[in-house]
Amino acid sequence: MIYLRTRIAIKLFTGNNGRQLFCFSYINPFRHNTTLKRLPPRIQSNNQMSVKPPNILVYSNLVSVKQNLVTTLRTIVSADKYTVYPVTEAQLKAAAWPESTALLLVHGTIDSGLAGLLLIFFLRGGKLLSVCSNLLNIALNRPTDESKAPERVTLNYGVWQNQTVLQLVEDFDTKSAKSRLNEFLKNLDKDAGEADLDVLISELTFDTPSTICATDSSSNGKALFTSLDASNFIETDSGRNVGKFATSLLSDLLHSILRIEVQTSETKENLIYKDSYLLGEADVKSKFLNAISEQMEKPSFLNLNELALHFCDTKVIPPSATILPVLINHIPEDFSTLDYYRNLKTTLIGRIGIYVPVVRSSTVIVSNASLSHGFVVIPRRQTHGNGRNNNQWLSPEGCVMFSMQLHVPLASQLGRRLPIIQHLVAIAIILAVRTIPDYEELDIRLKWPNDIYANGVAKIGGIIINSRIQSSVAVVNVGCGVNLSNSNPTTCINDLIREFNRNHGKHLPVLGYEQMLGLIFTKIEELYNEVQEGDLSILQNLYYKYWLHDNKMVAVKNEAGISYSGKIVGIDEYGYLLVRTGDGDEPVYVQPDGNSFDMMKGLIIPKYC
Repeated sequence: MIYLRTRIAIKLFTGNNGRQLFCFSYINPFRHNTTLKRLPPRIQSNNQMSVKPPNILVYSNLVSVKQNLVTTLRTIVSADKYTVYPVTEAQLKAAAWPESTALLLVHGTIDSGLAGLLLIFFLRGGKLLSVCSNLLNIALNRPTDESKAPERVTLNYGVWQNQTVLQLVEDFDTKSAKSRLNEFLKNLDKDAGEADLDVLISELTFDTPSTICATDSSSNGKALFTSLDASNFIETDSGRNVGKFATSLLSDLLHSILRIEVQTSETKENLIYKDSYLLGEADVKSKFLNAISEQMEKPSFLNLNELALHFCDTKVIPPSATILPVLINHIPEDFSTLDYYRNLKTTLIGRIGIYVPVVRSSTVIVSNASLSHGFVVIPRRQTHGNGRNNNQWLSPEGCVMFSMQLHVPLASQLGRRLPIIQHLVAIAIILAVRTIPDYEELDIRLKWPNDIYANGVAKIGGIIINSRIQSSVAVVNVGCGVNLSNSNPTTCINDLIREFNRNHGKHLPVLGYEQMLGLIFTKIEELYNEVQEGDLSILQNLYYKYWLHDNKMVAVKNEAGISYSGKIVGIDEYGYLLVRTGDGDEPVYVQPDGNSFDMMKGLIIPKYC
C-alpha cells in the first residue's frame, strides 16, 4: 500500500512547475537542543470552557518495560478521557508535549538534561510519576547505584499492609532531601516556589521510604517518586502474575494523589460486539454488492486483514473482533436512518455504507478493500481506534466517527493535489455546523493541518488519511472523529452550543448524531465537486476564513538545527504551510518534526528550500 505521505515525497522529487515542496512526513529526527527555560507553559485560557489535557505519556529506557506500563495504564485510567502514549527520549526533549499532557510516567535511567525538563513540567503544574528512576537522585545531586538489585520488602500502606513487593532499598533523609530538591528547582527557575516533600508509603523490612510525594506550593504540581520496582505494576512479569495488586496500588496512587480519573467497576465498560447494517437504498445496495463480489473469496464473505465481513439477510455467525455480520435488509435499532437521510443531500457520498455499533477500528474496513467512491463506515464505538502515527484514538460514546473511501482520478484537480483532501474534509466539518442558520457565530475553527478546535483552545476533532494508487485513481481513505455530545476528553460541539446559548440568550437546539453525519457528508461532496470542477480558490479562502493562524508567529529550524522566528502567511495549493522568516523574504515551506503532540511546534525548514 502506498500511503499519502509517501505520495507527497514523490511530488517533492519530481517537482511541479519548478516549485519547491516539502515532504509531509513524520519520520524526521527530533532536535535535542531544547533550552530548559523555553519549555512552553501549561495551557492557560480566559475562556469559560475547561481545557483538559488528555495525554498520559510513558517513558522508559527499557522498551519492554515501557510497553508493559502502557498496557497496564490503559486498563486503569478512564478510557474516554485519556490517551496513553509511549514516548522516546527525543520526543520528550523536543518539548512539544507539556500543554497536552495530564501525566508523565518515567522509568529507568535518564540524563540531567531530561531531568530538568521533567521538573520544569512539575513546576508549571504538571503531574509526574517516577518509577524506579534516577530522576530524584539527579535533583538531590545523589549518585545512583545502577548495580543494586531490588529486594523483597513488606509494605506499610493502607489495604496493601504486609503485601510483599520488590523495591530498591535506599536510605533517605526527608529534611536534607527537601532542601536539596528546592535548591535544584531554584536553579531551574529562580521564581520557583517552595516544594514540599513527604514520605507517602514506607516498607517495614528495612524501614525505608517506598514512595515520596513532592508538591509545588505555587503551581500545585505533583510528583511521586517510587522505588517500588516496575514489575509490581505489571500484571504479568517473567511468568509471575501479581494479579489485582498490580493495578490496585497504581490505581490508588493515580486517583488519590495525582487526581487522574480511573476506571471503576461502575464505569468500566464491557463493549459487546453486535451486528452491523448495510445502509442505502435497495438498488444502491444491490449495485454495491455486485461490484465487490469479485473481491470475495467465498460468497458473501469479504476478508480483510484483521476482519471478515459477512453480508447476510439472517445472522448465522455471531459478531466478534474478527467477524462482522452485515445485515443487508434490516434497520438498526440505535441509528435513525430517517434523521440521517433527511440531512443527507448527496449523490454519492454517504449513500452506501455500513453502520456498526462496535468495531475494533473502522479504518480496517476501508483500508483493506476497494469499495466505492463515497462509501462510509459509521462506528458508534471503536475498541482499537488509531490516529496519526498509529496513536491511540479515543472513541467515547457521543463522538461522531466515520471512515470514508474516495476514488480520486489522478488527472483531476484533487488527484494532482492529494494532500489538500485532509483540508477539504476539515473545512466540511466546520461548514456542517457553521452554515446552519443562527449557528454561524459558534467558535469552531481549524488548526493546521486538519484538527478541529473549539474556542481556539480545545481540540474536538481530527482526521487521518492514507491512500494507495490503483491504476489511474487514488483510493483515498479518510478517518475522522469529532466530539459531538461527549464532554470528555476535552469538550464537544453540543457543549459549545449550550455555552453560546447561555452567553447570548439564545435557544439553539443541540445537534443530533445522525443529523451531524448527514450534514458533514453533504458538505464534503459539495466541496469535492466544486474543487474538481476547477475552483480550488474556494477551498483556500474557506481555510483562511476558519483557521487559527492568521499572521501568527512560529519557531522554525533549518536542517542544521538553527532556530528562526517566522510569520505564518498561508498555505499553498497543496495545503502545505508557508512561513516568512524575514521582512521581504519569500515564504518557505515548513514540515512537522514528527512529534505527535502539536504539529505547530518543531517545524523544520527542509534543506531543499
